[in-house]
Amino acid sequence: MNSATAAIAAGSVTGVPSSSTASTTSSGSAGLNGLNQQDFIQLIVAQLQNQDPTQPTNPQDLATEFADLASVNGIDTLDTKVSQIQAGGQASQLAQAATLIGKSVAITGGDTVTASSNGSINGAFSLGGPATSAAVSIIDPTTGAVVKSIDLSNLPAGSNNFSWSSGTAGTTYKYAVSAVSSTGAPVTATTYGSGTVNAVNLSTTNPTVSLTGVSTPVPVSSIASIIGG
Repeated sequence: MNSATAAIAAGSVTGVPSSSTASTTSSGSAGLNGLNQQDFIQLIVAQLQNQDPTQPTNPQDLATEFADLASVNGIDTLDTKVSQIQAGGQASQLAQAATLIGKSVAITGGDTVTASSNGSINGAFSLGGPATSAAVSIIDPTTGAVVKSIDLSNLPAGSNNFSWSSGTAGTTYKYAVSAVSSTGAPVTATTYGSGTVNAVNLSTTNPTVSLTGVSTPVPVSSIASIIGG
């Protein structure tokens, strides 16, 4: 910043509109950090109007100030672009989240499945390695009895699904999984909670979904997978 611009920023040159003076002096030691493109134009015009006729502004200094003006304009344009990108990102996030509505999802940290209105159940679990066979035991929440055992075979490591069509509508069942490898060794199985997404909330810092049969909203980040999709 040359001496003329520094003097204007300090408020020692007359002819600068009061709004510009306020915007430059209110930031204290921050200097010109709060200036925008219009402020720069007002400063340069005031500098030309108040220059000493016997010592006119150095053309090189003036060129430098116009370069500063171009930089401010570029920063303003960049800020606008960033805001547009952020807005687009929010719209994209909303569109992606909206596709979850009506889908069955697996939620980390659970071991329950809720039967839909027609009594069907869709659940998921994760295996620590390939399994030659696995058994899913669906447990009545009231009696603790196993009401259905589903046998599965030749399962890969990672996420796997199961389903049952004869549950009681609206009933939330617990389930357990046991699996073995080709050598007969136990394979670690991780259970998930599950439910059907009926609403998405993006108004909070951490977006959430509402699931059928689950009383409290679930963070989107807790969704391990879409069951069957």
